Amino acid sequence: MGLSSIFKIRKEVTPEILDLLTQTTLGTNGAMYRHLDTPTRILEADNPLFLSMERNKKVIGNVTFCQRGNAWYIRYFAFHSLVQAGTTKKKEGNSNSFLKRELNQFFTEVFEGKHSEQAIDSMYAYIDPRNDRSKWMSENFGFRVVSQLTTQSYSRLYPRKSNRLVIIDDWKQLEPIVLENYGNNAFYSTTHAKKAPFYCLQSDSGEIIATCRVTRVNWEIIRLPGKYGAILTKLIPFIPFLNKLIQPKQHTFLVPEIVTAKSNDPKLINELFSAVLAEEKLNLLLWWIDEKDELFTSIDNQLNWGLFHKLVGAHPVDVVERRNPNSKIETKSPIFVTAFDMI
Repeated sequence: MGLSSIFKIRKEVTPEILDLLTQTTLGTNGAMYRHLDTPTRILEADNPLFLSMERNKKVIGNVTFCQRGNAWYIRYFAFHSLVQAGTTKKKEGNSNSFLKRELNQFFTEVFEGKHSEQAIDSMYAYIDPRNDRSKWMSENFGFRVVSQLTTQSYSRLYPRKSNRLVIIDDWKQLEPIVLENYGNNAFYSTTHAKKAPFYCLQSDSGEIIATCRVTRVNWEIIRLPGKYGAILTKLIPFIPFLNKLIQPKQHTFLVPEIVTAKSNDPKLINELFSAVLAEEKLNLLLWWIDEKDELFTSIDNQLNWGLFHKLVGAHPVDVVERRNPNSKIETKSPIFVTAFDMI
């Protein structure tokens, strides 16, 4: 049995899909925000497949997959408010029952190899465990939690420069270091991570002792997390120091990936992150990293993460996966996180 005619499958984004995605507000409980870079970011998607729910020439839902060999990453899962209504209710309405049936049918077809050259082992996504709609998606489509990331901020009101900071354009110089640190992680993929330039710390002898790649990101923050999040969002633009870290209408920050440091030295990470912020003329960095990653566990309690961390803390992100029932591969943490997937 094939999909209903209301669903369309494409390999390129359409204006109607983009319109839905740019208007989508993320988060439900606590923090609420909107990605401002979607029109350009979506063009960077690696090997995308767009599954859209359309009615009267209007896109009312879209699931965008990045096809990465044996594992597909779910980059966007967005539906019009009329379709979303009821996903947090205990009793499932007809529209949600239809949506659940059709998407499960599509997932089954993917595992049978009907939408790619071969059957795949898994699909995975990142969800906020506090978000009811995300939990509904996970629970109703057979996804299970396989790991957990932390959203770790690093902020400096006056970041310090470093004369050891260098910019490298040759991925081949970094590839052995990245492979040694992340090559065994689940979902390891460098399609985005290997795009130059790269920030590194270099010793006097020329050795690369710390690395990262960063992406500049713009969000609109509608509401900060916490009991007083809504009020704080309105007040922050008028509060000295805080307004250097948070600008709700256009909140600009950096997201790092392929972060490494020789001997997992927290001093090197501090020097690297601060120098990168100074070079980019920004004050905040958000780093998504598996909470079991050896580098993170080594430096977590050794580093002063800054004022932003004291305000909002570090929030968890669930890594959820739906496996091909015929696959014998078991996903284990830590997970490799590429910045593109989070922004």
